[in-house]
Amino acid sequence: MMATRTDGFRALDVDGNNLPTFEEWAVTTSDRFAEMDGNGDSKLTPAEFATSAPKPKPRSANTCACTS
Repeated sequence: MMATRTDGFRALDVDGNNLPTFEEWAVTTSDRFAEMDGNGDSKLTPAEFATSAPKPKPRSANTCACTS
């Protein structure tokens, strides 16, 4: 269940000690907000917020050989 969270966990763990601290989380979150806030007004417009959406995963072709 936690395997899907591993990459996010590692990204937060800046010092690599396998124990993300509140400070590591806060800095990462603050940096991410600054990246999204394109005009630097400390507020996110709907368009700026939309940049935070996860990128869609590519869909594989349906290879089902089922017949109706």
